[in-house]
Amino acid sequence: MTGITRKIISIITWRWKTQVALNLPFVLLWVADKTNPSVHAFDMRLLTNLHAEWLAPMMGLSA
Repeated sequence: MTGITRKIISIITWRWKTQVALNLPFVLLWVADKTNPSVHAFDMRLLTNLHAEWLAPMMGLSA
């Protein structure tokens, strides 16, 4: 790291560093979402192959 980079990092508090570390996975998912349009192509065959007895409790439809 250069000297200027170390100075900038030392100014940022540990709370900011923690916040950046916690948000980094979500930023990576957002970038993947924006760069890969095939993520939004949903395959309906997945739902048709699931049995209703298994899917209904997950949706809160069983008593």
